[in-house]
Amino acid sequence: AGVIGGMFGNPNDMALHLVTMVPIAIALLFSRRNPFAKIIYLLCAILLVAGIVVSFSRGGFLGLLGAGGVLAWKLGRQNRLVVAMCVVTAAIALFLFAPGDYGSRLSTITDVSSDLTGSSMARYALLMRSLLVSLRHPLLGIGMDNFHHLALSESVSHNAFTQVSAEMGLTALVIYIWFIVAPLRRLRMIERESFETRKTSRFYHLAVGLQAALVGYMVASFFASVAYQFYVYYLVGYAVCTRRLYEVARTEGSEVVKITRPDEVEEKGKSVATDQPALAKPYV
Repeated sequence: AGVIGGMFGNPNDMALHLVTMVPIAIALLFSRRNPFAKIIYLLCAILLVAGIVVSFSRGGFLGLLGAGGVLAWKLGRQNRLVVAMCVVTAAIALFLFAPGDYGSRLSTITDVSSDLTGSSMARYALLMRSLLVSLRHPLLGIGMDNFHHLALSESVSHNAFTQVSAEMGLTALVIYIWFIVAPLRRLRMIERESFETRKTSRFYHLAVGLQAALVGYMVASFFASVAYQFYVYYLVGYAVCTRRLYEVARTEGSEVVKITRPDEVEEKGKSVATDQPALAKPYV
């Protein structure tokens, strides 16, 4: 468990958060040209992965696989061989330096009967229970944080998606999923448009890293009741900020009107500027 306590006191929740930070650290690694900065970000990524391992979280491991798969697929388009070698090296290092019983823990993902603690079967039963509650209360659910009253042994759903559907209804579930998926489309657009300038601009790698972080969250949150925690909301906020910064950067070459009075506003569709860089039209 995390020594910080609070949301990080639960090892599964802590692992989920670390999963979302690994792709961002790697994106910053690729976007920097300073060798010292690259080393710092690489060490950060390694420490984050180590934290996921020692948490023994199976959901965290699956989330890391999901995020890593997105990074490998998108960043390795031009260097498949190099990426493949990096993936193999990382996998070997993981199994060499992981605790001895980490492999046994992960084997319970596919072999539920081998889980001597019984947590795998309990999670499956809770998933079925949360689906049943969702179907019985499809409109408004049973109220936030109320699932444990209808659950087995006063437990939470251990699934962010059924947590939302059971406690707030199926409409809320659709909105929740849309809230996560919508930024992916904009990030994908930034990725495509900034691909040619990826060596001189940070936007390409940031867009890829945030996509991987959101995918990692979606996978890991399937095994944790974290829909009301800040994890995904910060990621979406990062995505929105990245998109707005990208739109501003695209318009830096547009015509600028110098003004002397701070109360002047945009004139004739031209960007307004004082001593600050030009802003994109929608955000003046």
